[in-house]
Amino acid sequence: MSKPLCLLAPAKVNLILLVLGKRPDGYHEIFTLMQKVNLYDVLYLEKASEGIVLTTNTSELACDETNLVYKAAKYFLDFLNQPAGVKIHLRKRIPIAAGLGGGSSDAAATLIGLNRLFGYPLPKKRLIEIGAEIGSDVPFFFQQGAAIATGRGEIVRPLSFPLPFWYVIVTPPVKVSTKWAYAQVRLTRSQIQTKIGTPEDILELLINDLEPAVAKTFKAIEEAKRLLQRAGGQYILLSGSGASVFALCRDKREALEVKKSLRLPSGWKVFLGKGL
Repeated sequence: MSKPLCLLAPAKVNLILLVLGKRPDGYHEIFTLMQKVNLYDVLYLEKASEGIVLTTNTSELACDETNLVYKAAKYFLDFLNQPAGVKIHLRKRIPIAAGLGGGSSDAAATLIGLNRLFGYPLPKKRLIEIGAEIGSDVPFFFQQGAAIATGRGEIVRPLSFPLPFWYVIVTPPVKVSTKWAYAQVRLTRSQIQTKIGTPEDILELLINDLEPAVAKTFKAIEEAKRLLQRAGGQYILLSGSGASVFALCRDKREALEVKKSLRLPSGWKVFLGKGL
């Protein structure tokens, strides 16, 4: 028997997240700059005669149609229009519902892996279109490097230069609903003024429109920011809808110093990650 196909699904952080307005389809119009981080979930895929069998290493995730990995597999197999099945094991390391894009990244990796497993029946463009139907962040994970996403997040444009940043990511033991977080935003922006030409520009533009309301309700987020600041972090921001908070560092040495100085309550998680 052949070995299962193994894929890595990276986390992401939002360096800029502007919420611009409510769309007719119920989503919000956004402008976001995201970078992948070398914090990974791992997926193992192998062909089966029929159906979808999904297993994970955590009881926090359902293994049915509500799981984005299962949804991605179903979309793909439906497009094949032939008898086929797949077994998938998802080993989670990215915190769940923490603003780090783990579910979307897992879905993208599933589509990429299944396409490889079945002999590349679909072009990359079609895979991205399927990904956009599954979740707004999924198309981003098909790109290399950092990227700007607009629309509801599905229109992705790679950044024209690499970002050298490292991140110390703190995840308190709370979960924030993305839908709830967007419902709290005060839509006060009439235009975007974001000139991004160098990594230094980004340090001046760090902002997340979801942070004020989320931090007001979830006190652990403000505590995470205080702890990162106390540890020497200078550029600190909520990622996505949270509850993960990161300190952006210019290099590995700075990131190691922040992580070493960090003192977290029991049950909190910390990750050191290099931007990809």
